[in-house]
Amino acid sequence: MTGGSESWLSIGFKFFNFAILVGILVKFIRKPLKNYLESRQKEIKERLEEGERKLKEAMELKAEYEQKLANLERELELFKKATMEEAERERDKIIAEAKEFASKIKEQARFTYEQEVREVRVKLKEEMAKLITERAEKLITESMTREDHRRMVEDFIDKVRSLN
Repeated sequence: MTGGSESWLSIGFKFFNFAILVGILVKFIRKPLKNYLESRQKEIKERLEEGERKLKEAMELKAEYEQKLANLERELELFKKATMEEAERERDKIIAEAKEFASKIKEQARFTYEQEVREVRVKLKEEMAKLITERAEKLITESMTREDHRRMVEDFIDKVRSLN
């Protein structure tokens, strides 16, 4: 029994030493441990608050970008419409300029045509007058006798004398 009581005594002593050690540890480590745990709790709380704040900012940013995306589709549609209208105006302008240019070309061609027709008419009249004169001269020479020639010369001389 003695051996068993020593063992109880030994266990009790060890337990007592352990309790003193824990008491000393609690006395000296309690405040730093409490401070560490409080600072750790505060740090975790701050991180949670920061996470919530960043989540809120991200949600706001998401909503903003979704709004911009919705506006972007509308703006793209407006841009497409404006571009098409500008292209149509440019097309109409080009067509109008082309029609005006074609009209000027037609007017120039008509003017050139009329000038050439006038020139041809003048040349034809000159050629006809030349041919008529040559034919008349030929007819006169063929049908005129010496007597007719002499009479024409005398009539001419008489007319010249009467002028003086």
